[in-house]
Amino acid sequence: MTAHVLVTGALYRQPEQRTSKAGKPFVVATIRAATGEVSQFWNVIAFSESAQTELSRLAAGDVVSLQGALKAEIYEKNGEAKLSLGVVADHVTALRQPAKARPRPEGKPMSRRRRDAGGASEQFDDPLPF
Repeated sequence: MTAHVLVTGALYRQPEQRTSKAGKPFVVATIRAATGEVSQFWNVIAFSESAQTELSRLAAGDVVSLQGALKAEIYEKNGEAKLSLGVVADHVTALRQPAKARPRPEGKPMSRRRRDAGGASEQFDDPLPF
């Protein structure tokens, strides 16, 4: 039985490309998924070419959503049982942050296109249908 998961979080470190003993490439990464003040770290391994490509182009701190088979293992550290969570990623999607508004340099006029478009409230003054 295989359980599939969807994990969203920030890359904790730079993804690394590695090669198996059989000569096949794969990519490993660590995702930090935060819920409020609690963080859960997920080990990620990608064998599919598309998941490897997407992970490899990202950097530490980039936010991603990935889907794949759950990999849960119990290990012992200092006499205490710990749970290690991981995912064998089939699909990786980079989640883009919204662009930050940049202040316009002093003395530079607004472009004609933006000036003609007007504000959103001027364009859409009818009530919302819902």
